[in-house]
Amino acid sequence: MTGGLLVIGATGQIGQPLMHRAGDRVTLALARDPDAVSGIPVLAFHAEDGLPVARGDWPGAAIATVPVWLLAEHAGELAARGTRRLVCFSTTSIFGKAETSNAHERAVVEKVTSAEARIRDVCEANGIVLTILRPTLIYGAGADKTITAAARFIRRFGFYPVHGAAAGKRQPVHADDLAAAALAALDCDAAAGRSYALGGGETVAYCDMIGRIFDVLGRPRRFVRVPGLPALLDIAGAVIPGSELTGDVARRMNMNLDFDDGSAARDFGYAPRDFLSGGHADLFGSLVQS
Repeated sequence: MTGGLLVIGATGQIGQPLMHRAGDRVTLALARDPDAVSGIPVLAFHAEDGLPVARGDWPGAAIATVPVWLLAEHAGELAARGTRRLVCFSTTSIFGKAETSNAHERAVVEKVTSAEARIRDVCEANGIVLTILRPTLIYGAGADKTITAAARFIRRFGFYPVHGAAAGKRQPVHADDLAAAALAALDCDAAAGRSYALGGGETVAYCDMIGRIFDVLGRPRRFVRVPGLPALLDIAGAVIPGSELTGDVARRMNMNLDFDDGSAARDFGYAPRDFLSGGHADLFGSLVQS
């Protein structure tokens, strides 16, 4: 196997901590904005284009942080370049949104499921050892649409709307813990050919998850239980151009979306941190101070 490590998606919310953790091990990185990465060879990569041409040997091991449906378009190219070990990220949404009534969410689930199958087929046909990591509720980089979005809403309005008891279980996971997991899985024989759901260090009720955000912001916990919230979100999603709002967002507040069964901990020592243990930086990213 060709030495070194290829990182596909070096500037995303998982890619950045991955680059920091991997250090000199990374010999080539692909990024939408190569100027944002320094110290190693970085090539511009856009999903709609083919893989860029690199000088010298193509690394035999790769970690891909880009959406799995984008990676699937290039799986054959990776095989042709000599990739023999691949760790990629998918999502537990294929489970949590499997019964959604929203057409857009159903399409996303189908897109992710099809992409996973395509990558598996290419890897099996070309002798690539594959591991798929499926995180749930990523936070920590200040770029997510759940934890950071909730924090901004609370900071602006001082309350948070919920549906019913909002007691569904959640396992929010820090992006840096996912970077560590990818590197550990890459070197783990037991992870070969397997898929893992990756949650954070705590399982908390949705209401308490949001309550922790109030606590970090130094605000009193103020929940407003909105009658008919699912219907209101359905209407908002229908009338706001480009919106991904759906009533299922509210309905899922009372669904258990905890999928990590501990197999990653057993196989490669996965040990994620407690939720929001990093305080303010976990909400808005380490570079944001206000």
